[in-house]
Amino acid sequence: GHDLVVVVSAMGQSTDDLLRLALQVSQQPSRRELDMLLTAGERVSMSLLAMALHDLGVASISFTGSQSGILTDGVHGAARITAVRPERIREALGRGQVVIVAGFQGVNPDTKEITTLGRGGSDTTAVALAATLGRAPCEIYTDVPGVMTADPRVVPQARVIPTLSYRACSTLAHLGGRVLHARCVDLAVRERVPLAVRSSLDETPGTRIVEEDDMEGVRVEAVTHMSDRSIAVAEGTSGGRGEARGIIEAVAAAFPDLELLAHEQTGGAPGGAHGALVWVGSRADVEALQADFRRLRGPGGEWKVAAHHGAAFVSLVGLGLGSAEVAGAELALERAGVPLVAVRSTPTALIFRVATEHSERAARALHGAFIGEHQPT
Repeated sequence: GHDLVVVVSAMGQSTDDLLRLALQVSQQPSRRELDMLLTAGERVSMSLLAMALHDLGVASISFTGSQSGILTDGVHGAARITAVRPERIREALGRGQVVIVAGFQGVNPDTKEITTLGRGGSDTTAVALAATLGRAPCEIYTDVPGVMTADPRVVPQARVIPTLSYRACSTLAHLGGRVLHARCVDLAVRERVPLAVRSSLDETPGTRIVEEDDMEGVRVEAVTHMSDRSIAVAEGTSGGRGEARGIIEAVAAAFPDLELLAHEQTGGAPGGAHGALVWVGSRADVEALQADFRRLRGPGGEWKVAAHHGAAFVSLVGLGLGSAEVAGAELALERAGVPLVAVRSTPTALIFRVATEHSERAARALHGAFIGEHQPT
């Protein structure tokens, strides 16, 4: 009895297969042409699903991202949604049709160019449409039973979290949680879209993303980890915060998958302020940033970039975490024989940097110490 809008992603390894085809004919494929190629995967899914529904007697229609009114900026490969104009979707729903939308893609309204949204693009498409269609409930169906307390491939005792706050879910996504992409979660947080993560294989309830339900209680929700990360550290003397801000913007445009971890600046240095910028990402992106940093920073102060490879980040995600939890985590890591490189604290996470070869052991140790065998409430 509900009006349904279904957002689909590409089947199986279709996107990877298309990328391999591109690399067979071009060593450096045009990002514009890559977008034209990669959007084909979702279009195949949407049309096949519509055909299958027709044969089941279900009235349905499929739309590409552009036909659905998904408007984006012009960044090929990592476009951002700027607006949604779902007139055709509303008309189809009014006719009683199930609307099937190709995720991961949109169109730049100025250039009319097709764009892709990058990692997590289909989930982001779904949340954007739900927000536009009256904050409609959005269910993300995947191959796991919900958001879990840890990666079950690493921590066998990991369990589904029945409810998770918007804030904790966003933190989990940014720190390596693989179920939902950070952009999708951040959009759901901003627009307050009712969000659920469920298995596509059964009818279990999964995880519901909800408002905060305990403002000051200390609670560890999950343990997450990111391995084989590389870190770029840029240090130098700049003319002020404006110069560092320009560098951050230039790097974000050139390397959208690099995450800025820190921006520190102190005044009083002769000739300008001393600044430090820290990014984390893949080895390829960090090495490319090193090679291209002089051009990206432009004229100005003196900057040097150092790269550190083989890092891992294991994090406790929750609410109200403080010094007691830091001490408990350090003790758990010490007992597990995991050398600790650094600790960073945020309002919703404690982030421990370790060597990549110790990351899975660290995740198991922290999960055992803070979540253990009891069922979450």
